[in-house]
Amino acid sequence: MEILRALRIARREWRNIKTSLERCGDIEKFDSKDYISGTINLVSEGSPQFRSFVEMENKLPTYGYFTEHAAFVFSTLASSAAERLGLIGRLAQSFGRGYSWVRTGWFDSKDIEDQHVIKQMIFFNLFFPCGENCRWDFNSEEVKIKMKTVFDKFVAWQDAPKSYFLDVTRYRGRIWDFFGSVYH
Repeated sequence: MEILRALRIARREWRNIKTSLERCGDIEKFDSKDYISGTINLVSEGSPQFRSFVEMENKLPTYGYFTEHAAFVFSTLASSAAERLGLIGRLAQSFGRGYSWVRTGWFDSKDIEDQHVIKQMIFFNLFFPCGENCRWDFNSEEVKIKMKTVFDKFVAWQDAPKSYFLDVTRYRGRIWDFFGSVYH
């Protein structure tokens, strides 16, 4: 049954997210109720959420996690995890999108004019400083430490929103370089 398959995939990836975020706090166990009756609908086989989980799994042997479906899955799950850790609203969404980008390598260009992209860029730059090898192993201490650094930055923005504008100023050159490469 495809619904059970989607829930198994979600549980597995939730455990992986939990492992990589363990230094940030406890996101607790995967609660299938959230994904059955909540905003993420894994029960309706026609829902985009359901299709993304199944498509990610189907494409995994060929493409690994470098797919739009995997990016959506990790963005969705990591945003929920960020909310459980105390981030709210757009910060939780941006954290989830940034997590997805460093996890899958797939940049979410939807709403590129939105402020999410700036937060994603800062997330990426904190996680992968210039010249650093882009490796990912959710079990590694290196990933856990980097996730804690990034998470603490998001908490700082939530606690002192003006600090976000200071960080945007610091990262402005890198952000514009990125936009230039996207649009040219």
